[in-house]
Amino acid sequence: MLAIVTIALSITAKRMSSKNCLVKNLEAVETLGATSVLIVDKTGTVTSGKMTVAHLWFDNRIEEIDTAAIQDPAISFDTGNITWKNLARVGILCNNAEFDPNTAGHPVMLRKTIGDP
Repeated sequence: MLAIVTIALSITAKRMSSKNCLVKNLEAVETLGATSVLIVDKTGTVTSGKMTVAHLWFDNRIEEIDTAAIQDPAISFDTGNITWKNLARVGILCNNAEFDPNTAGHPVMLRKTIGDP
C-alpha cells in the first residue's frame, strides 16, 4: 500500500511541476491533496514580515477588512453573524500567536506578535 501511495504522489508531483509548481517533498503533495481550503498570501509577509487578512469568504460572499487602518479597521460585514463568529473562533484556536507584551499600548495593527499565526 505504501508503494502505491508513493507512486501516486510522485505522479502528482510530476504533474504539478509541469505547471511550474515546485515540489520539494512528497509530504507537501500529500498535504496539498488533503486540502479543501487554500489561503494564498501576497500582502507583504515576506517583504515586511507582517501577515494580514484583507478579504474573507464566508456565507457565499467576499467580505473586506481595511488593512491600512492603524486602529479599528473598517469591515464590510456584521461581526454578530454566527458564521463570522465560528470563523473567528477557528482562527483564534488554530494558531499559537500572541501579542508581544512590550507593545501593549500600541494600536492593534502596529503591535508585534510572537509565534505562528
